[in-house]
Amino acid sequence: MDIVTGLSTLSQALRLAKELREVEQSFDAASYKAKIADLYMALGDVKIALTDAKNELYEKDQKIGDLIRQIDVIKSGEQCPLCGSGKLKVVASKPHPQFDFAGVQERELLCDNGSCLHREKRIHDPAGRIGK
Repeated sequence: MDIVTGLSTLSQALRLAKELREVEQSFDAASYKAKIADLYMALGDVKIALTDAKNELYEKDQKIGDLIRQIDVIKSGEQCPLCGSGKLKVVASKPHPQFDFAGVQERELLCDNGSCLHREKRIHDPAGRIGK
């Protein structure tokens, strides 16, 4: 069940509770017990609906957390392929020997994890002119 269904069921339970308050002394015990049973069933449905909604919210919070972590990786640098905990940072950049005229650069990247010594060189082509 979703939150809307849970709230609808809660509304029904509250209506039943109001009816119970309005029960006059002239009602017999069987009618009163039937209303109480209906109330318990409605409150049970509310509890199930709210538990389902809580689980859905928890799952969505987990997905949001995963997306935030992915965004952080994208914003702060690529994850190191060797250690997996550090981020690759550009430590040197120079014009490419043959393609400098097109804005292409050679970049050296270093893992920012102090215990990892991973270092690699890459070609940075902002306009995407190489390889076409």
